[in-house]
Amino acid sequence: MPIFVPLVCLLGMAVAAFRQPGQAVPADPAVRDDMPARLLRWAAGLLSARREEWGQAMLGELDHIEGRGRRWRFAAGCAGAALVMPPWGRATAVVWLMAAVAAGSAGLYASVGASYGLGTGDWVMAAIALVLLAGYILAASVLLRRPGVALPGLLGGLLVALAWLVPYGFTFSGLIAGVAPLWAVLAQGIVVPLLMGVAGTLWGGDAVAGRRIARLAGLSAGLGVFLYGTVAVAVIGAAGAQIDATWTVSADVADRLGNNAVFYLWCLPLVTAALGWAAASATARLYPRLAITVALQPLPAAGQLGAGALSPMMPPPQAQPAAPSRSWRRTARRLLLVCAIVAAVVIMAAVTLLPG
Repeated sequence: MPIFVPLVCLLGMAVAAFRQPGQAVPADPAVRDDMPARLLRWAAGLLSARREEWGQAMLGELDHIEGRGRRWRFAAGCAGAALVMPPWGRATAVVWLMAAVAAGSAGLYASVGASYGLGTGDWVMAAIALVLLAGYILAASVLLRRPGVALPGLLGGLLVALAWLVPYGFTFSGLIAGVAPLWAVLAQGIVVPLLMGVAGTLWGGDAVAGRRIARLAGLSAGLGVFLYGTVAVAVIGAAGAQIDATWTVSADVADRLGNNAVFYLWCLPLVTAALGWAAASATARLYPRLAITVALQPLPAAGQLGAGALSPMMPPPQAQPAAPSRSWRRTARRLLLVCAIVAAVVIMAAVTLLPG
């Protein structure tokens, strides 16, 4: 049953994306849009401000390179340099951190599987988990390139991860074999994902930012909880504890590893992203000012005005005042959201200290 819930959520996200009107982007014949160019643009988006000019120079150099093989080699080399060579940008640092978590989870999964002699079906599940981990790193790297998404997305991921860990008291046995109470199930599956969409939309100022923040929260929380759950399985298996008395330790380990992949790499991210998507769209509709974006267009130069553009009977247009970079209301709203998230984290952590 749990596997069908994310499928329904994924179907709903696909329908919502399909119903959105597409924005036609005029094609520029002078700029190539092949895969090497996209790869290099992706890597350039991860660069720090100090290396932004270098990334733009490499993009310009790629436009003058002919031949598919030469373009791929140049783009791959520049992308590797952007990821490896310091100074790193914040997005690159977070991508490397999430990649380290994913690599640690995959390595520990394989080590535990080899130690307990998992069967063919279990290794198929391990391969699926590896593909999901790689996909999450790629998806997170795309989201982290967007301005204003990294900090709220990672804070939201921390809150989502706590929602999945607090009901079990942060214990390995509780996470692996515990049964969460009803309030915890509602918080994990409904309340916290909706909160991510609402808070992300209020933070970012529009529904698009809210959806991105919710997706990043789901991805980061899924990676963190999956690593925690894999460590829990390894510790319990090493201790020789049997969760189910009718099974062997090896069967228990195989079952719990598969459950971790289903719940934390499949259910958790997709449910968070789908409900956060819905909450972000609803928040933008209920709070109309978030859906209104005023674009101040600069006045055309005198030479660009056509004949008759200004009539002698009409006064020249007045220059529009520059919009403030950030109003105090938006700053206060963000500060209030941060305080609310911190308060929620403290309350959820305090629940584990209550007796009984």
